[in-house]
Amino acid sequence: MTSPAGRSDSDPRRLLLVSPPPRLVAEATEAGFHILTVTDTDGFPDGESLRAYLAQTARTHRVSRMIACGEAATLPAVLETAEHLRLSPNPAALPCLLADPERIRGLLTRSGPQWEAVALPADARDGSLSYDVEYGVETLTAEGMHRVTGIVELSSTGPDGAPAGSEPGSGHGSAVTERGRTPVHTFPAPLTGQEEAEIRALATGLLDLAGYEFGYAFTRIAQTGQGLRIINSLTRQSSRPASRLIELTTGLVPERELVRALSGKPMDAPVLVGCASAVPLPDASRVPQGITGLDGVREVRDGHVVLTALTPAQLARCTAAVLDRLA
Repeated sequence: MTSPAGRSDSDPRRLLLVSPPPRLVAEATEAGFHILTVTDTDGFPDGESLRAYLAQTARTHRVSRMIACGEAATLPAVLETAEHLRLSPNPAALPCLLADPERIRGLLTRSGPQWEAVALPADARDGSLSYDVEYGVETLTAEGMHRVTGIVELSSTGPDGAPAGSEPGSGHGSAVTERGRTPVHTFPAPLTGQEEAEIRALATGLLDLAGYEFGYAFTRIAQTGQGLRIINSLTRQSSRPASRLIELTTGLVPERELVRALSGKPMDAPVLVGCASAVPLPDASRVPQGITGLDGVREVRDGHVVLTALTPAQLARCTAAVLDRLA
């Protein structure tokens, strides 16, 4: 058996990026890192071939850190190779644990009554615990310290913009809604100071309990009639449209902040400038006529109409107008 690559034989400026977005490659290169990439994990015939390639590349080029992005962040071949070669501070099993509500329940139950009380019940999806509002908490962790970069609300609304009940969201934070109801993302989430503090504490507390040491995470928390309940956490940057709303209203470029964390630099503090929302198109392949000309519409991309405004009241009016046009 080959021995793991230790820190003594690696170069701290050499990174192996798996399935990275182009902007991450550009930001890391600009920061002075030497970058190696594996852009397509589907190009390998099996997991063992991918493991062998990653291990050989890491050893040959004296890589100090392996960063997996997107779907690659859940591949056992990638995670286990990174753990074996000590190229990631996170245990290989951690992403699967945090993505599974059942395993999270077990973790929270073992952590004491106060944590068990905030686990999503096993029977939540059968209708015994319905909810129509969900929060997505994006965090960036470095050396075990979690910084919240934003809290996005996902609520189900009727054609007139009024809240309406829905089933729990899917794994990527997009709601599964009944006919005539639309899942609308809003950032920043409209919360009181106490509500925001509670949601932040749940998200960062879960990551602490799991032993998450480095990287982005997107933790989903449901607002139920019995209080806040943790759904799961995805160990990667939030997907669109949530990530786009955070970037538009804080100015934080997620790939740049990740590179800063790799460099040991503190993250820039988010500074809110206005607010934003995203409404899904009924047909992602077709943009309805006149939508782009409505007040507040910033862009139509990836199947969503993205709106920005200076105040929540203005954003609500603009969002309602878009929902009315789509209806």
